[in-house]
Amino acid sequence: MEKKQESEYANDFMPLMDLVWGKGFIAPGGEGNVDRIVRGVDLQGKRVLEFGSGTGGGTLVLARKYGARVIGLELEQGLVDLSREHAVSAGLSEQVEFRCVEAGPLAVDDASFDAFYTSGVVCHVEDRTALFDDVMRILKPGGVLLGYDWFVTCDSDDIAKWKSAAGLHLHNATLDSYLETLVDCGFVEVGGSDASDWYRQQAARELADLEGPLFAEAARITSEAIRDAILAEWRAMNVVLQSGELKSGYFRGSKPL
Repeated sequence: MEKKQESEYANDFMPLMDLVWGKGFIAPGGEGNVDRIVRGVDLQGKRVLEFGSGTGGGTLVLARKYGARVIGLELEQGLVDLSREHAVSAGLSEQVEFRCVEAGPLAVDDASFDAFYTSGVVCHVEDRTALFDDVMRILKPGGVLLGYDWFVTCDSDDIAKWKSAAGLHLHNATLDSYLETLVDCGFVEVGGSDASDWYRQQAARELADLEGPLFAEAARITSEAIRDAILAEWRAMNVVLQSGELKSGYFRGSKPL
């Protein structure tokens, strides 16, 4: 995993992320997006490695709803601590584990997981070939990679403004480039689908809520400065979503038997 700045997901922002995307989520779509990422895959009793588990929202859905046994990897200790608190509250501490890890190769054994799950994280990784090679290593034969991500298509002024407002460090890529890399790394049954229309509409609704019915609540649960920072981020994000310079989509592949 590539190192993110500690300020990217500062704890002060977590209550607002919970408000917009659902408790424990720092990537779009909440539980519904987890459902879309894993659609058609049986995870009951399976070992799942989550890459970039954030504050544990997706991890807990995988455990509670799909019966998976999940290990979530995250770079920031503060996020791991919040994830563990959420797991205790949900009564899922025996089914999930959260680890704070260093950037670099995945610190898990070869052929030890049935599935690799990630949402909104691979875009932070510059060397996707190295990552997908490592995923191939840790998956059991027949294991699956399941993911959702942002795709930045250019280096425009509007993209720079959004990245600055969000404090993000994303590497430009397309969904097709992800799929090509998966094939090059030896994955089979590779496929993907564009989710840009869905999140373009969803993000517009989120911004309208933040500017409208959620405005006072956003300031109540954090601070006026944090609320205004989130509003600036969502406004900038909507510009690049509407222009198509920022896209999103799903991708998956399997390790050969």
